[in-house]
Amino acid sequence: MSAQDSADRLGAPGPDSADRLGAPGPDSVDRHIAHWSRELSDLDPQIEGIVTRMQMLVRLLRRNKEGWLASSGLKPWEFEVLHHLVAAGPPYRVAPSLLAEWLDTHPATMTNRLDRMEQAGYITRAHDSGDRRRLLVALTAEGRAVWEERMEEGDRSERALLGTLGPAELGLLDGLLRRLVRGVEENGPPLMPEWPSGGRKPDGGPS
Repeated sequence: MSAQDSADRLGAPGPDSADRLGAPGPDSVDRHIAHWSRELSDLDPQIEGIVTRMQMLVRLLRRNKEGWLASSGLKPWEFEVLHHLVAAGPPYRVAPSLLAEWLDTHPATMTNRLDRMEQAGYITRAHDSGDRRRLLVALTAEGRAVWEERMEEGDRSERALLGTLGPAELGLLDGLLRRLVRGVEENGPPLMPEWPSGGRKPDGGPS
């Protein structure tokens, strides 16, 4: 069975898929591969191309996120606090110590940050009605609105990034990446941990 026949059977792109999918010509990663192929005779151009493109796209996504956060004046850590409060679910209240743990932040640093966010109107802090000794951080309507605005900007940025692909290509890419992730997760922990809910601690890993 040829490489193309095998790729067709698996629903994956094969050697001539660039022509069938209307892919553009060489990109900057191809130049990177050509450069290092002169130094590394056993360099696999396909593996190097896939991994390098994923790395460069993740780097671009991070830069884009920094950009749409900066344009609003919202600091990355402010967005992460709001994001985790929303992820906790109704009533969107969490103990400061849990927020510090989830975000891997020193409690004293978290306290200072929460002071600034409360002054900005994004959160409030109040004693737990069931235990007056326990302080809770609550998301405000303003904080929720700011979070939703930033999420909408992030969505527009991601759609723009993927805008060169058609529906069939997006479906193919989604399926291939899912297969890759499932293969990795079969022999290790989930790449995407469950989000915390209520007072439950997340499983760990990147957000």
